Amino acid sequence: MKSRFIYIIVAIMLVMLIVPFLRQLGLPGHLASTLILAMIPIACAVALNRRGKPVIFIPLIAVPFVALDAINHFSSSEFLEILKYGFGTLLYFYIVLLMVKHLLALRVVTADMIYCAISVYLLLGIGWAGIYALVEIISPGSFSGGSQIDLVYFSFVTLTTLGFGDILPASILASRLVIFEATMGNIYMAVIVAMIVGRYMSMQSGQDVENEIDLNK
Repeated sequence: MKSRFIYIIVAIMLVMLIVPFLRQLGLPGHLASTLILAMIPIACAVALNRRGKPVIFIPLIAVPFVALDAINHFSSSEFLEILKYGFGTLLYFYIVLLMVKHLLALRVVTADMIYCAISVYLLLGIGWAGIYALVEIISPGSFSGGSQIDLVYFSFVTLTTLGFGDILPASILASRLVIFEATMGNIYMAVIVAMIVGRYMSMQSGQDVENEIDLNK
């Protein structure tokens, strides 16, 4: 059976690759990009649907976020921007929390586990971009790098510790947040890779024992 988590990865890829271009096409493009943006929480809710009641809170947080994103084309007030990114950041980190809980509960290495781990990593990058957006709105000039700063790009560069240097934190708060994200990215990769390898080795060890028992019969 195909893993439902792969749809989350597809939704995130669509958002990152298509939405920036649609936003330049006026009202139709903005509304189309909002619909694509809504695909992420929908895909996450579907993937986690069998994991328990906490999934109910995903649409409760996602609806105001998506609605505010649509309204943003008509009104770009600072208050609405803060609300939009606040709901968005809460949404992505809440989903990350649910998915990490599901990931840790898995005992067998399957495609479901791999896709879930990748989805969490990508959602972390988007969630941190929301935090940076809030910081920049509340304290303009917190990031330097030209007139148009792509904070999603900056977030993933930080999460993966590439550090190109074309966008830089220009305030104390921004620089401290960057440290936290880079550290989180490294810790996540180390822990998740170790967990997957450990459980795979455990599976192989169990299989070897079963094979040995079968040979001795």
